[in-house]
Amino acid sequence: MNYNVVVVDDDDIILFLHRKILQSVALSEESKSFNSAQKFLDYIASIKGDTRPVLLFLDVNMPVMDGWGLLDVIHEEGFCHPIEVIMVTSSVDQEDKDKAAQYAKIVNFVEKPFSKSILANLNIDFD
Repeated sequence: MNYNVVVVDDDDIILFLHRKILQSVALSEESKSFNSAQKFLDYIASIKGDTRPVLLFLDVNMPVMDGWGLLDVIHEEGFCHPIEVIMVTSSVDQEDKDKAAQYAKIVNFVEKPFSKSILANLNIDFD
């Protein structure tokens, strides 16, 4: 499957690192990265004609709108862009993992920062 790959995290160093890792494993030469949930939502609005699903690597803890708030928007009835979410967090709290299981669009939950080996274990088809 051919995805629009997007990383949303409020930490610019993590954004840079994750973008480089995605490029190094040839998952995405053109991944997008945003340091806020609102910038991601603006991006989604700008690609309405693009039918490729979004693969979103989403941080949990961010200011203004955190990852949970963005997930609530993504799961609203009016949000119609195809999307799969991988939660990327420094949290090792079981409550976060349990909460993530309640969102149908979350396909995985990984610790930050992700690595080449973590991506390889996700078994994502980028063809």
